[in-house]
Amino acid sequence: MPESPPDNWQLLGVTWLLGLCLLPLLLELDIRVSGFILGVFAIQLATIRWPRLRPERGILVLLTLLGGLNVFDAYRGIAGQSPGTALLLTMMALKLLEVRGRRDLRVLLLLFGFLLVVQFLFDKSALRTAFMTLLLFCNLALLFDLNHISKPLAGRLALWMRTKRALRVAGVILLQALPLALVLFVFFPRLNAPLWDLGIKNEFAISGLQDWLEPGSVRDLVVSGENALRVRFDQPPGIPAEQLYWRGIVVWHTNGVRWIPARPGEFANAQGSRPTQVQPIGETLDYVVALEPTEQHWLISLDLPTRIPNDARMTNDFQVITAKPVDDLRFYRMTSAPNYRTQGLSLSEETAATALPDNITPRMRELVQRWQSASVTPAQTVQQALDHFNQDEFYYTLVPPELGANPMDAFLFDAKSGFCEHYAGSFALLMRIAGIPARIVLGYLGGEFNPITGHYLIRQSDAHAWNEVWLDERGWVRVDPTASVDPSRVDTNTGLQGMGAGAPVRFRIDQQDMLGNLLYQAHLLADALNTGWRQWVVGFSRNKQQRLLDALGLGALRDYGLALIMLIAGAAIMLLLSLNLARQRRPDDPIQRAYHHFLDKLRPLGLARRVNEGPLEHRDRVISRRPDLRTPVDAIVGLYLSLRYSGNSAATDRDHFQQRVRAFRPAVRSFMGRRR
Repeated sequence: MPESPPDNWQLLGVTWLLGLCLLPLLLELDIRVSGFILGVFAIQLATIRWPRLRPERGILVLLTLLGGLNVFDAYRGIAGQSPGTALLLTMMALKLLEVRGRRDLRVLLLLFGFLLVVQFLFDKSALRTAFMTLLLFCNLALLFDLNHISKPLAGRLALWMRTKRALRVAGVILLQALPLALVLFVFFPRLNAPLWDLGIKNEFAISGLQDWLEPGSVRDLVVSGENALRVRFDQPPGIPAEQLYWRGIVVWHTNGVRWIPARPGEFANAQGSRPTQVQPIGETLDYVVALEPTEQHWLISLDLPTRIPNDARMTNDFQVITAKPVDDLRFYRMTSAPNYRTQGLSLSEETAATALPDNITPRMRELVQRWQSASVTPAQTVQQALDHFNQDEFYYTLVPPELGANPMDAFLFDAKSGFCEHYAGSFALLMRIAGIPARIVLGYLGGEFNPITGHYLIRQSDAHAWNEVWLDERGWVRVDPTASVDPSRVDTNTGLQGMGAGAPVRFRIDQQDMLGNLLYQAHLLADALNTGWRQWVVGFSRNKQQRLLDALGLGALRDYGLALIMLIAGAAIMLLLSLNLARQRRPDDPIQRAYHHFLDKLRPLGLARRVNEGPLEHRDRVISRRPDLRTPVDAIVGLYLSLRYSGNSAATDRDHFQQRVRAFRPAVRSFMGRRR
């Protein structure tokens, strides 16, 4: 028999469910693919309202070809994370247009599991997980509704009752699955690599520091609100956030516009070179860093690092480098000295740190000569430069004017408006003209402290560039020329309010009113929840699993032991659920128990009672199929209805009903109609 078509509510529910699940993925795909899929959904919604618009088979074939070609044209292939996702989403959207029966909707709801898995290839945040869990709940409810509603029920009350029942069953299923999911999460043998790491290179641009600096490079990060790293100190650092300089890349060489780092091993292999030594002044700080993916080889550290992870190395200029790029959330422990003295400037480093490009202008040299004429030591020359930025009409802005082919000269003498890369780049050149070794450090400044979790959140908007100059009596000394700008000359009308909290010339709008304070507290709470999720769920590594097992007294177990524990615990949970279901199905009423016993005797005959059948309808169907059972079946059902609904529940009647059920022994006929 042809399958009955779904009602409009079921079709609309599946359409909206898939649409909501596809929406986050559409933001990750090529705009041509996203546009095609949205167009298919628009057609689907129109056909639900006007069924005559539903496309025929020929049009569906044409749309399928167009969808496949569209994916191929957008990605030049169908292999890979993004092309494969685009093809899957396109085909599932087109599948909606060919729905003719309930089986088609069931297939779509079962394929929904693939969409859930694909989601976590792009985003593993707590918010995405919560949203997908909600959609999974709706998916289970729709599956239940499709399998238990044999024909459409008219009226709003009927629709509400079936919806309520479906949601209740879906909630019970999720709650029953929770213990098993917890067992699998804790005891499943962890991999050294993340579960979602398929060896596919990240195809998406990840915002973060680059290994070069030129005007505009840091500014592009500062307008980004993405998270860069989180840091938790073992002990309170005891220094204000605006003095937390997070070291990343050191750039040495320049052509007057762009700055680049030293070549690998450039100073270590040079003749007469020796490693620069760090002498901490005062206490050091121990901390743990959670670094967001950067696809780069360097780790961010508090200036200056003294102890680094075992799988990393530290270069002569105190960059922390790893052999493998940071392609997933990376946790590591470090130790740093906020106050320090360095020793050991090599000849090759001094040469690189005093080299000048070809675009040094006479007025740049004249400016430095004026400073030197009023200075006795290099430290005094450094201070003269900082005073120049403070006392002259220099402005701090995200939107400096065009600076032309020689941006540093134009910035110093004409525009006098710029961002940290302008101040750091021009300061380094001025120091080199004075014969003072200078280089530029790229990293982050400050951070927002979350009192709920006790960690500092450093965003891309905290990106910063500063300088280091070599002074014989102190070694490499950090100098931040941007901090010398008079705060009254900071342009606060170009989006600086939304930037990080740490930089000395950056400003935040304090939320003094009640609504602002509530929003800020909600922001801190959301950040705390997301931090916990990233650390204990997404970042639940093999080492963390081992520490948890040690705490549970199961530390001696290895992979096979864990698998055995997982199987035993899983089987125990399933057994408990089965016993609970069996207990729930066993009626407490003796009349009900006897009636269910009667139904059990009919089941081997192929006459089981259907979900949508009442006792009388079931009786009529049994008698029509087996006329020889008319007398006992009619008597048993009649007694049952009398005892159940008429209020006549005398003990003699109950005994008579139970005796009738016990005496009922229907013969099982063969397919040829003979007794056996």
